Amino acid sequence: MTLFSKEERIVYHAHNWFSYLNRSIGRSITSSTAEQYGRSLSYLCEWLETSDYFPNLSLDQALEIISRDDIVEWQSYQQEKGCSNSTRSGREAAIKEFLTWLTTSEGGNIRSLEDSPWGRSNTLRYTVRKANKKSPKHITKELVISVLSAMHNECERCMFHTQYDTGLRLSELINLKKGDLPSSSIYSNQEFELYPLLVNGNKGRVTGLKTRNTVISRAVLNRIRKYHNSPEYKLATGWRVNDPNKPVFLTSNGKPWASRNASKQFKSAVLRSGIQIEMKSHWLRHGTAYSVLGSDMGKDYEDRMLTIQQMLGHADISTTEIYTQIPPAVLAKLNSEGQKTNRLEEAEAIREATYLPPLKHTEKRGHYRD
Repeated sequence: MTLFSKEERIVYHAHNWFSYLNRSIGRSITSSTAEQYGRSLSYLCEWLETSDYFPNLSLDQALEIISRDDIVEWQSYQQEKGCSNSTRSGREAAIKEFLTWLTTSEGGNIRSLEDSPWGRSNTLRYTVRKANKKSPKHITKELVISVLSAMHNECERCMFHTQYDTGLRLSELINLKKGDLPSSSIYSNQEFELYPLLVNGNKGRVTGLKTRNTVISRAVLNRIRKYHNSPEYKLATGWRVNDPNKPVFLTSNGKPWASRNASKQFKSAVLRSGIQIEMKSHWLRHGTAYSVLGSDMGKDYEDRMLTIQQMLGHADISTTEIYTQIPPAVLAKLNSEGQKTNRLEEAEAIREATYLPPLKHTEKRGHYRD
């Protein structure tokens, strides 16, 4: 990625940072984080040019002296444009990473840490307060079925069913490789309902990418196996049939998914489903948590909370405790039968309701327009 000024000159500080981010992908950040950082810096540079705050300076020169007051003005501009608090906070975090990098030897020691918009110790709070954590969304099996049924292709239905089943983040989901899945010789054994799944996570900052274990149901593994036996997946160009590094999920055109594209297709399916909420793919993780809480997994409620912490990759149990906002007694009543859910049976019910064999539907490819 290269950033140009309106005079079509390369913004070298940005260019060098993007190169650094690209080198860091897979070690300390993910590709989606690098993209988000890049977009945030481009939004700031666009504002710097249109605001005329530094009329006689190049963008590189402006980035060398930008102050907290300038960040505040930029944030006010973004608020007027309708950006949410969480969006503005995320963009400010990206700019802080960039300006801090400019104080390092790798960044050329362009800036001094003492001149940080976040104080001399670089620890002053952001100019935008993060929104308070909202109550997690309770996603029911019926809601999942409605959204999956509105998806055009089995590659999408299978992928998002897997997200609900496992609690993976979207970035983890699209980066899942065939070699990460349990061997088919293991899950063909009908004795087990759930199987461990090793996930290469993306939240490690000090030690790089973290790994963790979640669980995946036999029903979803069988659904993935059927999807992998489809001509669209088996004959996708660029990979050997049994390549362990082949993504578990490909687009209908046989390409790797990008987070933005996957998120867009999910939102389109939500609109087609007719449900009256602006549901996001991340909510499927909330659904995973509540499904486990209301299930027969573990000996008791505390056991299930620890399972959720492990599945969702929460470093601290306090993060998982947002799901205690629905008391166990109320949660039990959310099950139509008034009893604990069996997660394999739930996964099988979703699969039966949303799976269409190739002869019963036509795959729709490319960009969708409603």
